[in-house]
Amino acid sequence: MLDTIFGANPDLKRVQSRCARALFRAGISANAATILAAVAGIASGLAFASARGTFAIAALAISAAFDALDGTIARECAAPSPLGGVLDLSADRIVEACVIVGIAWRDPALYFPALVLVATWYVNITIFLAVGAALEGPGAKLIEYPPGILERTEAIIFFIVLGLLETTSITRAIAPMLCYAMAALEIVTGAQRLLFGVRMLRSQ
Repeated sequence: MLDTIFGANPDLKRVQSRCARALFRAGISANAATILAAVAGIASGLAFASARGTFAIAALAISAAFDALDGTIARECAAPSPLGGVLDLSADRIVEACVIVGIAWRDPALYFPALVLVATWYVNITIFLAVGAALEGPGAKLIEYPPGILERTEAIIFFIVLGLLETTSITRAIAPMLCYAMAALEIVTGAQRLLFGVRMLRSQ
């Protein structure tokens, strides 16, 4: 949802374009930005696992920034490619896996809620890929998908909030409930995308 809102803001798009062009002039290609996003995300997961919350959140922010810019670099400075799309989708999943494992690592009470959440991710990404592949839209992205309640920005915000909750014993009890709430929203988002796919495929 937030990705769609931010993507429609002309001021944010101008800033994103300028940053992307600056990175490209500095020698950072779209694929390099994707790899840097993955490396920073892995570092964030390791930092969460070792209770270095400030570093973890900073690394996650860097990962999110590179992830937001890699596609812009490809579209405005080079040319989007299937390889870039595959790298981007793969890097996003690697970062999400590392960060949720890192956050849950030190809190056994979070093991099952995190597992439930990951299960909803599994189903959601399957729907996302299946619908996108079936529709085969000729867009700039490897897979085009309809906006839903949860997109990439919401995931980053969730990780930051969950990581902060895990920093104190007082707030740690709220973390499982946040995982369950996020899982419920993932189910709703998956249902939105599945229904969208059904409608579009029936109309073809």
